[in-house]
Amino acid sequence: MLEIVEPGLSTTVQDTGRYGHYHIGMPPSGAVDQYAHRVANFLVGNDAEAATLEMTYTGPTIEFEEDALVAVCGADMSPSVDGDPVETWTAVAVEAGQTLGFEFATEGARAYLGVAGGIDVDQIMGSRATYTLIGIGGYEGRELDAGDELPLGEPSGAGQAGTTVSEE
Repeated sequence: MLEIVEPGLSTTVQDTGRYGHYHIGMPPSGAVDQYAHRVANFLVGNDAEAATLEMTYTGPTIEFEEDALVAVCGADMSPSVDGDPVETWTAVAVEAGQTLGFEFATEGARAYLGVAGGIDVDQIMGSRATYTLIGIGGYEGRELDAGDELPLGEPSGAGQAGTTVSEE
């Protein structure tokens, strides 16, 4: 479980999207930057489709209620754990009780937080992606707020702290 202490500008739960429903007016939604979303999942040992947090311009402050393996990919928002900078595009171990924070993006607009096991919210039409326009998917169909608690799935064990990829 992780708790949102501060939500950031616009933080939502996203995955690769819900496809095959345009005939009823449902767009795919999903991560805007599919590459960064997929790499964040890869680094923590998740399937590409696992749900991540999509952060826009500035990320949230998150307190971890359990040990976790995380990776931040995409826009450079200078992530830090308990105030100590952490590398982006790299799997990082976070301990229960630690806080992950972000600054305003210096390059790019969206970053993705992958957590081993994925963000384990309910699927709607085969996806965990948030579609805020009509309020479905993700966490209660909306951007995250302070005090929200997000469940995590069971980690695969395939991810390893220190694993890194080039951002290009």
